[in-house]
Amino acid sequence: MKNINKKYRSRKLYGLWLLFILATFALDGQIKESRYFQILKNQKIRIGMSVDYPPLKFEKEGKNIGIEIDMASSLAEFLGVNTEIVPLSVKEYTSAIETNKVDVILGGMSRNLERGKKIWFSEPYLSITPAVFVNKRRLPKTKFGEEFEEIPYKTIWDIKKLAAFTFAVKEGSAYQSLIRSEFDKHKVIVVNSNKEGFEAVFSGSAHGFIHDSLFLEYTIKKNSQWKNGYAILKGGKRTEKICAGIPFGDTILKNQIDLWINEIIRKKEIDKWFLKY
Repeated sequence: MKNINKKYRSRKLYGLWLLFILATFALDGQIKESRYFQILKNQKIRIGMSVDYPPLKFEKEGKNIGIEIDMASSLAEFLGVNTEIVPLSVKEYTSAIETNKVDVILGGMSRNLERGKKIWFSEPYLSITPAVFVNKRRLPKTKFGEEFEEIPYKTIWDIKKLAAFTFAVKEGSAYQSLIRSEFDKHKVIVVNSNKEGFEAVFSGSAHGFIHDSLFLEYTIKKNSQWKNGYAILKGGKRTEKICAGIPFGDTILKNQIDLWINEIIRKKEIDKWFLKY
């Protein structure tokens, strides 16, 4: 009986040892395949960004500046590598990660289930709400005696009361799915750029351009002449989380980027960059 138990324990120990060896090889393979180690080997991190997305990224006097440009420099410094900025349209974000065109996306990208099937997301570094830049003349008014007063349209959800309202939305943005799910009875114009979205509202072909609150508030702040004729309706309590895009399943790279994001939030670096722009 003792010999049987001894043989059993011996086989059990051998099995555990074998599992340990296999796990070690598997981990070694994961480490070698991780984009993180490729970044260190190449001494460069390729970061995908929007072509134009103020205040996160925009061009001034021929130079790229913005909050996410500063974030890219901070991330590269943390990793001890150089930075290569790769301009992308919003609709290219996911495929750029999948095809190894970039290592990370820092492009004002909100996480959603559709993207989550193909790429991973970091911890969020910004919270925004969906919003719409709207021509005030398109919002109905009520007459009280000789005076007209605006009906209190305060959020984008109030637009559901308006049957004849046309949205402009940028192709590939998260707001296309929002329009489909929440405003399926309204007419939609798909545009290729932010500039086209605003022009659609100015020309009257759309009544409002849907984007995020951060971008729209920054834009109207920089164009004070718009304040009298146009307004921004936000999404109320509904928020979107802005995250970095990471190759699907790359645990090592995600852990490093999450560590960096938590640290810049703790040190209030993002707050400083907001004040800068």
